[in-house]
Amino acid sequence: MPDKNIDMFKLVEEVEKQKKMDIDDIFSNLDSVKNEEVRREEVKAKTYESTSDPNLVSRPRIPSDLGGYDTRFECFKCIIENVSYGTRNVNAYVEGHKDALEKYYGDAYQNRKDLYVIEARVNDEINKTVSHEQLYDKGYYDGLAYVLKALKRSKELLMQRISAEMIRKL
Repeated sequence: MPDKNIDMFKLVEEVEKQKKMDIDDIFSNLDSVKNEEVRREEVKAKTYESTSDPNLVSRPRIPSDLGGYDTRFECFKCIIENVSYGTRNVNAYVEGHKDALEKYYGDAYQNRKDLYVIEARVNDEINKTVSHEQLYDKGYYDGLAYVLKALKRSKELLMQRISAEMIRKL
């Protein structure tokens, strides 16, 4: 019975300590969690790409040089249209990946002025997707992740472009 009291006391101490944390500590904790997730994703990607299975292809990467674009949708479109699967492009993984890209490219085209709606839909579908057992499902899920990265990258690139233009004008 005394052990339960000690555990409760420690719990109360921890709660009090958490209340006293300042905002910088909270943000640093969030940053460390985010960095850990990024590291796990990088390891997972390297492991997946190093497989010797001839039916698998490496996941496409977001291109670094996109050329000219004036809107966020044009930037997103450029990222999606430049996906390359290499020479081995007829398998279930690639079909799943393409299906995810085509689905959300069509949605983005319908909502060109508000890609935040598409970003929310992709996030929602990623959170609801549970099965990655089949190769098609893995490709579809990776396609969703690629679309989400493309949406975020289009936002970043457009913000960088606007920032550079403002600096140039000042």
